[in-house]
Amino acid sequence: MKLVLQEEGIRLTKSLGQCFMHDANQLRRIVESAAVGPGDRVLEIGPGLGPLTELLVEKAREVLAIEKDRRLLDYLHRRFAGVRNLRLVEDDALKYLRRQQQDWTEWKVVSNLPYSAASSMLVDLAQASVPPIRLAVTLQLEVARRLVAEPGHKDYGVLTLLCQLSCELERWFKIPASCFFPQPDVDSACVVLKRRAVPLLAPDLRPVFTKIVKRAFSQRRKIMFKLLRTDWPEDNLAAAFQHLALPAMARAETIRLHQFAALAQRLAGDASPNQLGTMAEALSPDAPKPGPTAQDEEIFDVVNELDEVIGQNTRREVHRLGLQHRAVHVLVFNGRGEVFLQKRSLRKDRQPGLWDSSASGHVDTGETYDACAARELREEIGLEAQGPLRRLFKLAACPETDQEHVWVYRHEAEGPFKLAPEEIECGAWYGPGAVTRWMAEQPQDFASALLFIWQRLDPCPPLH
Repeated sequence: MKLVLQEEGIRLTKSLGQCFMHDANQLRRIVESAAVGPGDRVLEIGPGLGPLTELLVEKAREVLAIEKDRRLLDYLHRRFAGVRNLRLVEDDALKYLRRQQQDWTEWKVVSNLPYSAASSMLVDLAQASVPPIRLAVTLQLEVARRLVAEPGHKDYGVLTLLCQLSCELERWFKIPASCFFPQPDVDSACVVLKRRAVPLLAPDLRPVFTKIVKRAFSQRRKIMFKLLRTDWPEDNLAAAFQHLALPAMARAETIRLHQFAALAQRLAGDASPNQLGTMAEALSPDAPKPGPTAQDEEIFDVVNELDEVIGQNTRREVHRLGLQHRAVHVLVFNGRGEVFLQKRSLRKDRQPGLWDSSASGHVDTGETYDACAARELREEIGLEAQGPLRRLFKLAACPETDQEHVWVYRHEAEGPFKLAPEEIECGAWYGPGAVTRWMAEQPQDFASALLFIWQRLDPCPPLH
């Protein structure tokens, strides 16, 4: 692979998900798990340099491979010149899936999916009018665990249910990072799903199911019944819960797939045809999306692994594509050694309702880290820093930081602070030991970046 990339003059970018599997044993294992045969039509998303494609065209009747990178596509055309059962398409695979609305009745999906869009692709394929017969897909291990999670597990949630409504898990296995080039910072897994022989719900009830699931997990630590009252009358909900023997105090993470399906079927009768139509339109992949907010259109510097600026893009696109960018986190301590933590507003688009650093935010285009840290203190908690902030350490972009290069700062202040209501639900002072114990017992209460930062404080707060 190194030689081919050198000859083609192609430089890969990890932030765009360009990590290619080179381990021949793992590639064969994936194809065998998909049970590809002479009569099969196969969709491959992101063929890269074609090692998996080569195995697929040997076994399948037809292979449709969608590649976004023109440089890779040109190489694939030359490599597979004359292969008659391969169709190469240059496109963004997620846009292709949503634009084509293809009937996948006779298709299998065998792919090393781009990690930045894997969840969305899986949901779109699983919620097609007729999903593919089988999906054997390589995912980031974290996403794979969400896909196969059981009720009661912290990974069980919206992705689990939306995919398993139409498809059932057959098997899955881990794939080490060493099987890829360039080697990613995370491990991976291949998950094999097969289309359910008998659907759990009729197609016209899927919008209701999706609405229930998304609402129920919107605040997963809250009682599901109370959350669903936003969309259904309390009397109707109470009757449905009683009929299905669902505990009134249950949280969404304890409810099984078939119970959600039964609840959707029961509550569908409580929605008018107009309401159901509105739900279907809102949840359709082709539905027009709300116009971009001012926050969506913020412009960020896009950077590489060395934190060098390589371009600019909007906030929305930076997050959607998983591009590396810049951010700051500031920890404010008082004279008693306590740290001030804020609880993120439920209106935040990223990790709403979770506890986070005293102040944090993205570095604007052309802004320095230091200037951003001072600005975030001022805008989020109304603190005007006197003098420069103290830098603690820098974190390289990774999944835990949401692909942000992060400088972490420390500042001393006593408060009180003026919290920005659009950013922060509330805030409070905590002793470092109490924070450490809380994180150990209930890590789901905290933003992933703060968990990552807290482990690296020097000295690390004790566990007792």
